[in-house]
Amino acid sequence: MKLVTTMNFKMQKYTSLTADEMFRLIICVVFDVVEYAFPILLMPIMGDVLDIAGLGVGVALFGGYGLISILEFLPWVDFFPVFILMWAFWYYMKKQKERRKMDEFKRNWK
Repeated sequence: MKLVTTMNFKMQKYTSLTADEMFRLIICVVFDVVEYAFPILLMPIMGDVLDIAGLGVGVALFGGYGLISILEFLPWVDFFPVFILMWAFWYYMKKQKERRKMDEFKRNWK
């Protein structure tokens, strides 16, 4: 008689953010809201100071994905929530990486 065990893996049906993911999202929201709350920061010279700080923070928090915040230096892009979009792209890529790891684990489990 052969005893066979199987592992059943399920992906989450809902999304919950970890503390680290939420912290990064809050930082991105703050950068985008500050830019909208103070219209002087939308001016070329004053806004570039915030954009340089945002670029540094983006690279520190998201690594290579943080370079997306370089788009802030383009004219008229300040009106888009670039930092929130950067977080969303980083989050999507992180989840894809986790999904690939889980698939690899499932394949090796057999």
